[in-house]
Amino acid sequence: MDLLTAYSSSGDEHDNGDEHDDEHPIISTTTTTTTTEPIKPKMADRRYLQAAPTPSILATVHANHTLDRGYASNSAITLHSKSATGNGNNNGGGDGERMLMNNPLKSQLFQPVQGPAILDAHGNENKRKKAGDESHINANVTFDHTAFEEQRNAFQRQGVALAPDEKASVVARGSYGHKRRIKNEDTGRFEYITDEEHKARLEKERKEWENDPQQDDENDDDKNGLDGNVSTTSTKNPSKRKRKEQELVHDSDDDINYGIWGPATSEIKAREQDTMTDLARAGGIVSSLPDAIIAEREALAERDRQKGLLEDGDRENLDFDKMVERKMSHLLPPRMKGENSDDLIMDASTIFHLPPEEEFNYKGESWTSPPTDMRESAEFGDLEHHTCYVPKKCVHRFTGHNKGVHRIRLSPGTGHLLLSGGLDGKCKVWSVAQRKVMRTYIGHSAAVRDVQFNHDGSKFLSCSFDRFVRLWNTESGVVENTFTNRRVPYVCKFYPKDDNFFVVGCSDNKIVTYDATTGEITQEYNHHLAPVNTITFVENHGTKMITSSDDKKILVWEWDIPTPIKYISDPTMHSMPVITLHPSLAYFAGQSLDNQIVVFQGKDRFAMQKKKKFTGHQVSGYACDIAMSPDGQFLCSGDGNGKLFCWNWKRQKLLQKFRAHDKGPSVGCVWHPVLSSTVFTCGWDGVIKMWQ
Repeated sequence: MDLLTAYSSSGDEHDNGDEHDDEHPIISTTTTTTTTEPIKPKMADRRYLQAAPTPSILATVHANHTLDRGYASNSAITLHSKSATGNGNNNGGGDGERMLMNNPLKSQLFQPVQGPAILDAHGNENKRKKAGDESHINANVTFDHTAFEEQRNAFQRQGVALAPDEKASVVARGSYGHKRRIKNEDTGRFEYITDEEHKARLEKERKEWENDPQQDDENDDDKNGLDGNVSTTSTKNPSKRKRKEQELVHDSDDDINYGIWGPATSEIKAREQDTMTDLARAGGIVSSLPDAIIAEREALAERDRQKGLLEDGDRENLDFDKMVERKMSHLLPPRMKGENSDDLIMDASTIFHLPPEEEFNYKGESWTSPPTDMRESAEFGDLEHHTCYVPKKCVHRFTGHNKGVHRIRLSPGTGHLLLSGGLDGKCKVWSVAQRKVMRTYIGHSAAVRDVQFNHDGSKFLSCSFDRFVRLWNTESGVVENTFTNRRVPYVCKFYPKDDNFFVVGCSDNKIVTYDATTGEITQEYNHHLAPVNTITFVENHGTKMITSSDDKKILVWEWDIPTPIKYISDPTMHSMPVITLHPSLAYFAGQSLDNQIVVFQGKDRFAMQKKKKFTGHQVSGYACDIAMSPDGQFLCSGDGNGKLFCWNWKRQKLLQKFRAHDKGPSVGCVWHPVLSSTVFTCGWDGVIKMWQ
């Protein structure tokens, strides 16, 4: 009932001023269908934080007889009170009647009590609560979170905000203890000062400290004492209280303005200079050392500096490697810690497994020369040299690798030597005629990924997961050169027209060309989106190059031109980790990871032969090699279950299937270039098998 006058009805103008006693009101109600115009309450101002109770919308109207008769048919609540002369039972609307007009909402009828509860539910006064008990108090504040956040941000940024009171007074920074205070010497009380007054006092104290003659006398005494002309006497240290006052002297740029992490001020540096000892003024303990020790310390500091530069360079290389190989770093070996560190390269060694006198025969020929019965040579692509047949059984097992064998290669033309690269990091050369190992090449600290002979078999390449490519001399076992670009090499091939150049497919999606004599990179082919798996030379003995990658694309390149001339890509294509050229040079077959071998044209359009596919084996997840018979009639391939499959090239019919290897896939497969029905296979069981 606190704001009744603000929401009073126009009926107050007709009030006759009669007053009656309302101690015992009697309530009676009448109903009708006529409604009065609702009174619009005044809403609270929400611009500021309001801390007042919600105002009531109840209005009172004093009515006389005329007004009571006029509103007799309206909905009203009439209060009857006893008059001074009546009996209090006047129902006709006497002088002592009052009418309260109200049309409350349902939400207002059931809203909680605003403010402290004075009376309980029975109308009795609440008893005194214990100290700290606030259960009898209900929230009576209309809190505006948006306005509060706006004013708080304004106070933090500008130092000025509106106070949460009804007057909307302005609050400035310093009103609640942020202002500086100084003691007034006259009154003995602390008084607030502004920032300008504080800065003026600091400037005055600084000038007085700089112009203090006692400071000049102390400096002169220090100079005389250092020169030795005037004897100085020991003086007492300043008292603890005086030292504390000196430390608490505020500078022009002290922590009041910059915080406790501010830089050292000029005044602090000056005081530190004044407190230096004689040894520090003379140059420190270093000045008293001999020249040899000082020179040695400078040399050590320079060495540490150079070492830090090298470590920074190694760290940059490692970060670059991590960025390049970020998608498959979990599949690769540890990164190299140095680019040219000799300790990272494994010392190469070789073992000749025959007596030394058998390294050369009585004619002076090396052990790498083909025997008399295997001197016949067949060029790749000569389909009419001899007729081939499908092998029927395993005739020999070559054992010697401690782990699995990943790749095998036959010497070009004659095929009298068999080169193998194992997962134990070793390479071995076997004699096909004698069926035994001839020489072992040890030079890799990780598994060998691929091996490749040059055009005459006098040299071969080995690439390993230790990120190095090595060029070996087949006869002596000497490493002629070592190459690395800090990436994992997946495949290596000699350029058919010049053995001084070879190409390597790497894990950074690039194909690089190396000069075998200088070890420099002469060309880079960078258009694949994933690590390169295969490199095959086609058309006129190597004028063009075909590469495949994990990005499910096949690119055709011109030699020494770093831009592909053709993209082979199809939504149905899968990654092809192995590609083999047909002896007719008109087609090449790719080992697709959807468990089939697909065929493409080897020249002109390089179109896919959709009707020519070889199926029946399981190769998903393995890079199983493909072998073609020299006459082009048959195709062989291993699979992930250790089996060997043979198909007819023209009819794509599966002719033979063997159980070749145990404990893993049959990954390597080559067909002998001269012997008509001889096939070699290798697997992860560490065995090389010869089939005839």
